[in-house]
Order: sequence, then structure tokens, then C-alpha cells
Amino acid sequence: MSSGSGPMDEPVDGGPEPKTSREPGAGAEPGQQASASAVLRRFTRPVARTIIVGAVLTAVSSVCTFIPYLVITRIAQQALTGRIDSSRELAVPLAVAAVAALAGRALFGLGTGICHHADADFRVRVREELIRHLSRVPLGWFLDNPSGEVKQAASDDVLSMHQAVGHAPADITAVLLSPLIPLVYLFTVDWRFALVLLLYVVVGLGVSLILMSKDHDRLNREYNNAIVELSAASVEMIDGVEVVKTYGTSARANRRFSQAVDRLSAIAYLWAIRTAAPFSTVMALFSPAVMLILLSALTMLFVSRDWLGLVDCVPFLILGVGIPSALLHMATSLGFLRLALQSSGHLGAVLAAEPLTEPDEPGEFPDGELGVQMDGVSFAYGTDSAPVLTDVDITLSPGTVAALVGDSGSGKTTLARLIPRFWDPASGAVRIGGLDLRDVTTTQVLSRTAMVLQDSMLLRQSIRDNIRLARPDADDDEVIAAARSAQIHDRIMELPHGYDTVIGSDDGELSGGEAQRVAIARAIMQDAPILILDEATAHADPENEVAIQDALAHLARGRTTVVIAHRLNTITHADQILVVERGRIVERGTHDELLARDGRYTALWRKQTVKEGSDAR
Repeated sequence: MSSGSGPMDEPVDGGPEPKTSREPGAGAEPGQQASASAVLRRFTRPVARTIIVGAVLTAVSSVCTFIPYLVITRIAQQALTGRIDSSRELAVPLAVAAVAALAGRALFGLGTGICHHADADFRVRVREELIRHLSRVPLGWFLDNPSGEVKQAASDDVLSMHQAVGHAPADITAVLLSPLIPLVYLFTVDWRFALVLLLYVVVGLGVSLILMSKDHDRLNREYNNAIVELSAASVEMIDGVEVVKTYGTSARANRRFSQAVDRLSAIAYLWAIRTAAPFSTVMALFSPAVMLILLSALTMLFVSRDWLGLVDCVPFLILGVGIPSALLHMATSLGFLRLALQSSGHLGAVLAAEPLTEPDEPGEFPDGELGVQMDGVSFAYGTDSAPVLTDVDITLSPGTVAALVGDSGSGKTTLARLIPRFWDPASGAVRIGGLDLRDVTTTQVLSRTAMVLQDSMLLRQSIRDNIRLARPDADDDEVIAAARSAQIHDRIMELPHGYDTVIGSDDGELSGGEAQRVAIARAIMQDAPILILDEATAHADPENEVAIQDALAHLARGRTTVVIAHRLNTITHADQILVVERGRIVERGTHDELLARDGRYTALWRKQTVKEGSDAR
């Protein structure tokens, strides 16, 4: 007798619950689940009244849906007692039944539509808050969390939470009232018969739930872990296919993928084995045929004992059959709610990322060239992590070039990325133009800082739009001038659509060095007084490297430039070289000064010179 549609009408399956790509809410502790519930409540609170209206309309639809069954019951009772003289007497009650049935469907559709209207507001509100929050978190957060993390929060999690707003209120209301209304009516007919029926349903559901919940949490965790492992193996095999084939390790990669598939299949099979018996049992116990047999047996018992007349048993035979089937749909609805809670937990974890503080009255950077200072700067990735930088003091005079050198993992990149405020230091201060970065807005800092990284990030837009990303109002002449300075104009003009070529399209494929020069043109267009170069020529071939070096030389002119360098021969003319080791500045000076000291820099220089000489041979 359920009046629901959509997920309510889907068959209940005994399989493991689906898992999204990364969900801290899965298998969460009670405290974490409470936090997930709080996140869901917080976002649904503004649309709570609309949801209640939808649920009330669904409740009224359940009453209307019950009326046709009640009419049929009355007609059957009258037929058994011979009180129907002609078919004309059936016209009015059948018309009432038809109108009630139509009204029930209409009201359910209206209630569901209202809930979906609330869901639309809910999703917009969640995504707007998520975007506002992500715009305030440190840029370093995006380095620590892959793009899939943001995609899951903004798309997958919100879609899963949609079930709790768009479907669950109407579905669960219908699922609860569809068996409850006829059961209440049956208790008014005869409480003894109704009590036996209720006990049968409760005991059957209870036993089945106990059997099905055995090892539920453990199997669910193992299933989710197997999904993650399979995803990782798939990504490894696809992303690393060139390396895998080049080094002849495809068999090993395929073996890991096959093992992940086998593990997932084994867990799914074990889940099916554990749930098949109780699931099949409950479906058999509550099937219409078994329910009809049970109700017929009870009817014979009650009539033979003169506890009820045959006519009085008719409501139980008609209405009792559908009571358990409506309750079975509850599992599907509750499964959607559980998934919504898991997604709320993950979304809550993303929203818990600590945002950067912004001053109420930000200062203003002075015009012209700007210097950079770090005073006693220490930094660690998390409160429980080892320090990456310790008590760093540097001064970069306006218009000078400073190079950061040292072994991998020494802290060079972290130090450089504190300048555009990817993070705030744990202690000490980072200053640009004498202003502490915490006393200005992040937008102000980024507008004064241009970055060219190892991997040039170009958007899937035209080359023209990529170059003027920092200055959308720039005209074509300025775009072309920036491209010429970046030594990339001639290559762009060789493309079929020139500056209108879309990056990543069939005719818009650029080599790594060419893409890097487009990124340099973009930095030239930004015209920021501070420039950060993170091994910008690391992946370039010799021909492109020369062009990139020329472009970088033009870009760095008149700017305070920080260069992260692995090839020491590229920074011999730097105004200042800072040697970073284990998060500390251990040496500083010009190339000649550092070589004269015969210290750490000299060791790095000799090591690299010997290696380059060996490579040349």
C-alpha cells in the first residue's frame, strides 16, 4: 500500500553500502557520526519548513491511498452479508475510491516536488558555502588535498546528501504511514488479531535484522577498503602505463590490479553469503503468498473459536497482506540516509579546514618595487608534524635575485611558498614591503606575486585567455607583447587558430617547454613586483630551455625574484644564494663567496660538476 515512488519502489538488496572516493564518515566513531549529523542538520535547517510541508502532504497522501483499500474492504463485507442489491450501489464508493487514489498520487507527487524544491535551495546553499570556505583556506591546502577531494565535496557529497532532503522526507513518511494507518484500523476491528499480526511482523523483522547485521561493520569497512585499493591500482596502471611498459613491469601492475579485483570479489561474495539466508528468509516470510496463508490460518482459528465472525476477518485478509512489504522499503530509505550521513562527515571534514585570517582593516603595499623579509620563521605541516622550517631569517632587497638551493626535502619549496601566503608560519613573520602578510588580504598578496612552477598549469581555454588570466581586461596587443617577451609568439602563430587555439584540443597540443613559455607570458601579463620561479626549466629539452631562460631573464628584470634551483650553474649570477638544509639557512652569499668558504654549497657544486662531467662523457 505504499504510495511512494522512486527509491522506495526499488528492491531491497543485501549488498555492501556504496562508498564514495574518500569518506571519513564511513565506519565513523559515534562522535564523528554526531558531527556528520550536525553538518546535515545545519544545512537543512534553512529549508526545514519546506521539508515539513512536503512531509505533511505525503502523510495526507498516505491517508488518501488507504481509502481505496478501506472501500474494497467494506464492499467485500457487504457482499458476504448479501447487503448489495445492485451494481448501482457500488458506483459511489468506487468513485470515492478512485478519487482518493488519484488524490493520493497527486499529493505524493506534490510533496516530493516540494521536497525537491527545498533540495535545490539546499544544494545551492551548500555549494556556495563550500566555495566561500575554499576561497579562504590556504593555497597549501590544495597541494595537500588532490582535486578529487574538492570534486567529491562539491559534487558527490552534495548529491548523496540530496537524498536526505529530496527523497527521504517523503519516502520515509510514506513508508511509516503506509503500514501504520491500516494497522491502527485493524486494531479498532479486533486488537487480538491485529496484535498477532504485529508480533509476526516485528519478530520476523527483528530476527532478520539481527542475522543481517552480523559482521556488518567489519564487512562494510573491508568492502570500502577494497574499493579504495582497486581505485588506486586502476589509477596506477592507467597513469603509469608508459613507465610500466618501458620498464617491463606490466605483469606486476596487472597482478596488483587482478589481486584488488579478486579481493573485492571475495568480500562481495562473502557479503552475499552472509546476507543471502536472512534476506531470503525475510522476503519469504513477508511475501504476499505466505502472508495470505498466515492470515487465512488465523481467520480459521478465530472463526472456529467464535472469537470473530468471517465478515469481521475480511479487513485482515485484504489489508494485512501489504503491511510487511511497506516496511521492507524502509531499508532502502535508511540506506540512503546513512550514505547522506557519510557524505556529510566528509563535507564537514573539508569545511573544518582552517581558513586564513583576513584583517578587518588591511594595510596597503607601497607602489613600485617590493622587498621580502622573513623574521624567525618556523613552519610545520600540522601541529603533530616535525618542523619543516626552523628560525629562518632572510632579507631580499627590492629588484634582486635570490636563489634557494639544497637537497630535496630540505624545505626550499615550503620557504618559497610562504611568500605568496600558501600558509602562515607557525611562528615569526613574513613581510612584503615591510607589511606582515597577516595584515593584508590574500588577494593583495597574490596580486603582488607571480609564480612559474615546474608544471605549468594551463586551463582548457584559448591561449589568449590563458595569457590574460591575471588581467582579463588586457587587449590583444598586450597579449601579443607578453607572448613575444616569453619567446612563444612565433609558435602560437604556427597553430591553425593562433591565439584562439584551445589548450588540450586536437590542434592545441603544446610541448612541456612551450606550455611553460605560455605560463611565463601569463606571469609577464600579471606584472607583479615579486616573482617566484620553482625550477621552471626542469622538464624542458635543451632547445626549449634556452628559450625559457631568455623569457625568464626578461620576466625577472626589475623584480624581486626567488629562484628554486637544482642546477647550480643557472644561478651563479644571483645576488644572493641561500643554502637550505633541514629547514635552516646554513649558508648565504654570492656564488664566489660561497665557493671561497668551501662549505656546504661548495660540496653541492663539486658533486653536481662531477655528475655533469660524467653525464657528458
